Amino acid sequence: MYENFPPYSYKGDDGRVKGIDVDIGKAIANELGVQAGFRLFLADESVGDDLRNMVWKGHYLAGAPADVMMHVPYDAGFANENDKVAFLQPYYKELIAFAINTYRVRSAMNLEVFTKETIGVETASLADAYLLGAYNGGLRENVKHYSSILDAAKAMVDKDISAIMGNRGELEYTLGQYDHDFVITKLPTPGLTIDGWELGPAVNASNVKLAERLNEIVGELKTSGKIEAIFSSYGISYKTTDSSQMIIKANQLSATK
Repeated sequence: MYENFPPYSYKGDDGRVKGIDVDIGKAIANELGVQAGFRLFLADESVGDDLRNMVWKGHYLAGAPADVMMHVPYDAGFANENDKVAFLQPYYKELIAFAINTYRVRSAMNLEVFTKETIGVETASLADAYLLGAYNGGLRENVKHYSSILDAAKAMVDKDISAIMGNRGELEYTLGQYDHDFVITKLPTPGLTIDGWELGPAVNASNVKLAERLNEIVGELKTSGKIEAIFSSYGISYKTTDSSQMIIKANQLSATK
């Protein structure tokens, strides 16, 4: 699981690993009848690198691969590029959203407001790349960069910026810690081809039996409402997915009932 990635996987003040992906991992382990153990790691340059290090090959510093990696993009094209990995059915759909400080911005119908008001993004994120090029670069001077959504949220609380563009789940969780007049919404994003993506677990494609059983368990946890309850416990609006298939070995789909 990714390190320093609230609300999905992170260490609390007590040093214990916690988060949405952690709780889903515990639920999966419970259905398997095993004890869950967690390994947090820092993201590499790409998700493909993360899958190599954590799922099918290992890393000389981190050791052997883990049994399961959480929070992996579920996409047929991406899976075809990573055919050593089985991509299990997704448990959540992440969306791009905007958090608006209504004290600074009374209404925002489109991005033009940010030609005058400042907006924060996490450095090197999809939101960062998009805003720097939006309106032919007309927003560039008002885009402020932060190392994390948490840091951007603190800046908005301090009224240093008027808004944040980022992943809705992170925005809801982080800004939910503050008692302020913030609105999380969707704004038109012309030219942005991806404004949402499905996320799920991934395992080594060579372990077909494990992959099929885990895919079945994820489906059961979705149907029972357990995964939605986990998201709700962190104050996150749950966006489910209809996908129930596992993508394994060069885009060969295997449905489990």
